[in-house]
Amino acid sequence: MSERAPHLLVLSGWAGVVEQALGLGFEVSFIGSTSHFSSRDMEILSACRHALPVPADQTVACLQEARAIHDERPLDAAITFGEHGLESCALIADALGIKGLPLATVAATHYKDRMRDILACHPGLALGWARVANGEELEKFHARYGLPLIVKPVAGAGSVGIRQLTTFDELRNLLDDAEFWNKGPYLAEEFIEGDFLHSVETVTLDGRHAIAGISSSRLAPYPNLALIETAVPPPAAHSRHLDTVARTVLAFLDAIGHTWGLTHTEVKVTKDGRAIVIESQPRIGGYRIYGMVEHATGVDQVGTILRSLLPGGETVRSPHLPPATSVGMVISLIPPRKRVVRCADPELLRGIEGVDDFEIGIRPGEVPLPV
Repeated sequence: MSERAPHLLVLSGWAGVVEQALGLGFEVSFIGSTSHFSSRDMEILSACRHALPVPADQTVACLQEARAIHDERPLDAAITFGEHGLESCALIADALGIKGLPLATVAATHYKDRMRDILACHPGLALGWARVANGEELEKFHARYGLPLIVKPVAGAGSVGIRQLTTFDELRNLLDDAEFWNKGPYLAEEFIEGDFLHSVETVTLDGRHAIAGISSSRLAPYPNLALIETAVPPPAAHSRHLDTVARTVLAFLDAIGHTWGLTHTEVKVTKDGRAIVIESQPRIGGYRIYGMVEHATGVDQVGTILRSLLPGGETVRSPHLPPATSVGMVISLIPPRKRVVRCADPELLRGIEGVDDFEIGIRPGEVPLPV
């Protein structure tokens, strides 16, 4: 009698993960929103044991559904590679006693004050910060660190809700914004100058960290909180701090107790050459970074993690700082806030050698929203 296929729960993300897991021999159950799925995606989901359209960020509902799936046929692991299923994945894995994202990692990265509290005990990783629940507390922080400074939600996804305050007028307006403070508390952070951001993609197996790739991104001019170009590997002009960036991220992962899974960590370098962790999440990098890393270095981060969950997967390893044999770049164009008259034919982009993919998020007649 042959051994049963390992039963994997995939939370949220894209159907390609399910397809890859099925191809590796997993029996797959899926929990997540399917409102954005194509007919091809739904065809892939039809091969799952269960496919439940419950939003992956509804943690209690996901746990309830996972328990029912587990009772019918025991799950061996739970995984997500997107941002909105992280808490659900970690809680399900812990509650059911199966392999999955470590609770400690998800708690430390999702709750920003918790992360800063942990890093405060590591001088080389510390950054000036404070929890602020009202204008008076923000004023005290400003008195100590000055402008510019960052104010962000204590918990949240990506760059949602982040405010960069650069002038006294901006600070005064926020201090007097009662509606804003009713949604608190927030985290105030020391601002790290510079218009470049490094992102480090890691694969951790059995507590051993391997850096799969590093990118550098140019930030859009203030006040747009967006990246206008990202390159893997970083151009030579921005590679002199990469050793420091790499050492800092490895020390960060040890500090938060990360033991298994992917991480995407954003780092800025100070004028005196110190690397500061800005944000981190146990997921793949956005802005197509994970695809560029695979294109440039050959490291399939998603596939590596999936293979580590197979019987005998403890022998899976990921190369550390593999050499890049090609270059990937994403360029984002930020249109002015004026009504769009027309868009160029997308087929013009398809005809350019080296263009792998593109996305157009604006249509004629629309006015771009603030970034």
